[in-house]
Amino acid sequence: MERVIDSCPICYDSDTCFEDTQEKFKSYMCFNCGFMSSSHYTKDKEHRIEGTSKLVEELKHFDDEREIFWYPSVVNMGKLGIIYPEGSVENWGWRFASVVEVEPDEVESYPIPNEEGKFYTEKLDVKNAMKFGQYEFLLACQSMGIVGNNLQETKQTAEA
Repeated sequence: MERVIDSCPICYDSDTCFEDTQEKFKSYMCFNCGFMSSSHYTKDKEHRIEGTSKLVEELKHFDDEREIFWYPSVVNMGKLGIIYPEGSVENWGWRFASVVEVEPDEVESYPIPNEEGKFYTEKLDVKNAMKFGQYEFLLACQSMGIVGNNLQETKQTAEA
């Protein structure tokens, strides 16, 4: 069951932060600041977020009320692209990189690992990634096309 939580522990937004309760865990997502969490991200289980970027690790925030860590999201939607945080702790924002075709003269620069003679035909266009502020995660999601202009309408459509 999904519900809007009273206040995001990162940005204090009260309209776009959601809690989804499953049988054995809860997950959280704020579409204002882009931070997410899970009831599994406790101090005892913190090691489960291995392999994340240095910036994601540095931006993590402990939620005293729920006793869990919140992290900035990395949203990889395959052919739609990726949304990720970029910058430094003092000055960072969201980026949305779409997927573009690899130019024919560049294909050999993108070999598929363990598949000799095969090459990727698409890539993430991180050089031309769209830039968004720290509290513009929803705009990045809208640019990617994964939510509509009205988050509540998008939520209701998904539930139908």
